[in-house]
Amino acid sequence: MYNKFRVYSASHIGHRDENQDAHAVLTKSQYGEFLCVVADGMGGHKGGAFAAQKVVDVCTQKWNENDSIEEPENFLTELAFSAHSAILDSQIEEFAQAQSLVCVLYVNLAQSIFMSMHVGDCRTFQFENESFVKRTVDQSLAQLHALKGDISDDEIASHPDQNKIYSSLGGSEPPSPLIERYETSGNVFLVCSDGFWELFTQQSLGGVIENIGSDKDLDTLIQQQLANKNQHDNTTAILVKLWTEETSGSGLTPQEQYDFKSPEHELLKPESAEKESNSVEVSTEENIDSTQFHSDLESSTVKNTAEQSSHSQYKLLLGLGVLIILITLGYYFLSRPISIDSASLPHQKTSNANSSEANPPIPLPRSDSNSQSKQQDNLPLESSEKSSKEVIGTDTSSADSGNIETRRSTPDIPVSSIDDAIEKTVEALREEGDLGEDDELKVANRGREIGNSQVIKLQQFYKGLPVYGAETITLVRENKIASINSKTLNDINIDTTPALSADEAFTLAEDEVKSTLRMLQQAQLIIFKKGDNYLLVWRAEVEKATGEQVMLFLDSSNALIVEEISLHISEGLVDETK
Repeated sequence: MYNKFRVYSASHIGHRDENQDAHAVLTKSQYGEFLCVVADGMGGHKGGAFAAQKVVDVCTQKWNENDSIEEPENFLTELAFSAHSAILDSQIEEFAQAQSLVCVLYVNLAQSIFMSMHVGDCRTFQFENESFVKRTVDQSLAQLHALKGDISDDEIASHPDQNKIYSSLGGSEPPSPLIERYETSGNVFLVCSDGFWELFTQQSLGGVIENIGSDKDLDTLIQQQLANKNQHDNTTAILVKLWTEETSGSGLTPQEQYDFKSPEHELLKPESAEKESNSVEVSTEENIDSTQFHSDLESSTVKNTAEQSSHSQYKLLLGLGVLIILITLGYYFLSRPISIDSASLPHQKTSNANSSEANPPIPLPRSDSNSQSKQQDNLPLESSEKSSKEVIGTDTSSADSGNIETRRSTPDIPVSSIDDAIEKTVEALREEGDLGEDDELKVANRGREIGNSQVIKLQQFYKGLPVYGAETITLVRENKIASINSKTLNDINIDTTPALSADEAFTLAEDEVKSTLRMLQQAQLIIFKKGDNYLLVWRAEVEKATGEQVMLFLDSSNALIVEEISLHISEGLVDETK
């Protein structure tokens, strides 16, 4: 069992106008617990630095509100949702677009618990001395390419889709935090923003950080990597090294009290003098009952810099990542049917219910990029300048339905079950006049219970037809509706009988696109908002004679193309099996 640790940290502005990263190391000295937080404000989004600092502030507050963390997974998950709500609740016009990504590492040396939570592409790595053990799976399109085998892990850093993130804090939709557990086989942890890991290959990273013995070493490493670059993002890293050393007195047990001295950290600038990080050592004190945790809390906020990239073989991790990510984004990539789930109480674990395939949802449009990925080796990466991060989802749709206003409320309505929460969400929207007489909401996704929170996604239907981009997200927490994020339309009034059948519309569309069209899925009739007008539209994925696959939206009255979205996420990644 590890009973000593050292923490080093650094943060650098890179080649940006401001450092939008924030980080902290928080400790509970009596219990051998500490928390490492790295938050990455969304580059290019106004208020990114504000959002990242808000994440750190929320983590610090929640950490100080608790004694010893008895349920780490629930605690970490709650951090994500609390930070998300805090950013949205700030209601500062100047920071209306504020969003952040985060990675948090929780360590309990007394109980040998090592667990991380992340949203986006900030990462936690585990090493056994110099050898890579595992890392978190990014919530980015580039990571999906790697999971599918289209690119290597080291190509993620310079891939044009690396800036496309599908989960964030402070966005229009609740985050999808991922929890990772670590065995005691690895004694080195690295928590960092993408600005750090993009600078190294995964294969070389273990050896690089093995030589770090002070904050100054870490800061120098970052500066050396940035010296040969013209453009690079903010860079932040927290490095944790654990080891076992016999202490005086009896051996340590999980029931014993620990006396930790928290390492002191300060903002390191390139010109700052060398400062050795203090070793944080564990010493045994009097035994205490493990069920009685009442401690004086010690916390310190840290700000510093660092970089890296990656390479390795971790089939088990990739398999788990594929499962988690594809479940989360199944409707995005595969146009899965809407699931009308059975009842589920907020404090019960939910299981997959039988789903109804009568009303398939409208998949999100997929991003298109014409840049080619860059081949990399085991040397530090020369990443080309990437555009600012963007969160992909309904709000980033190129379709005009993206202009549906998002309305947010925090009604704090008591509910007895998830089904009750759905009914009361609909009632609340009707009372506010956000739904018309012929509109209804159906469950598109019922997220699993996480701690005492559960998220429900609802799709709007008009006279039985789905309304493109019109969704509602309800967050249920502690048997109450904590928030409702609604994108609904209340003034739809059109005839739902199409003048043209799907076959007729797509046959006529071949003249407009000057290509034959092969249907890849059954066409779906939907309501589509175009400017101030509502259209009855046929939507389907099709393949042109050139092999290009697109999602076409055709006006059912004249077969004119209302919207065309490429299904090729990036050049050179076309599925040749189709």
